[in-house]
Amino acid sequence: MRDLGFRWFTLLHNIDLRRGDEQSLFLTTYPSAWLEEVLEERHYLEDPIHAACARTPSGLAWDRVGDVLELTPRQRGILDRARDHDLASGYSLPIRTPGEPEAIFTAARSRDEPLSAEEVLTARLLGSVAYDRARELLGERAGPLACVPLSPRQVECIALVAQGKSDWEIGQILGLSRDTVHEYVESARRRYGVRRRTQLVLRAVRDGHLNMEALL
Repeated sequence: MRDLGFRWFTLLHNIDLRRGDEQSLFLTTYPSAWLEEVLEERHYLEDPIHAACARTPSGLAWDRVGDVLELTPRQRGILDRARDHDLASGYSLPIRTPGEPEAIFTAARSRDEPLSAEEVLTARLLGSVAYDRARELLGERAGPLACVPLSPRQVECIALVAQGKSDWEIGQILGLSRDTVHEYVESARRRYGVRRRTQLVLRAVRDGHLNMEALL
């Protein structure tokens, strides 16, 4: 990726493994600090890049987002925060397969300048190849990469944690005591060996226990 002018990439395919599909993909080299901020601040609810990609047939460079989407102040703030994490410019490619949720591939870099036509073509080719190769690799295995098992209740609690709910609020929603909710979440956190709940949410998405739709 670096040799081709891009420092970061992410490939996200929103398939929920709980429905029996073993082709869930979540690969990224994004800075961990940015991923944690996205989850903590719930940037994914108004992600301007994903929102713009949903309106384009073949992808777009980040400097063209304003051409297809009237950005809100919060969305402009998300783009500014991404720049603070060295995600200054990039290209995002929606990958649509009949009968499956949409995948999105993004190649990004630190330089805050428009991509050239050659760089756009490179990003599109990288996205297509990365998606096809990732699906091939998953298909060669008997199942997905080994993941941490979670109970249905733990998954429900983590999904609500991702939505910014407190243990008390989750208990009210699920009909559980605050202490029970706390133990469900903390037990899952210990299984993953992570310190923060935002890291737990990220791991749960990576392992297919949650898809991005579950966070909305």
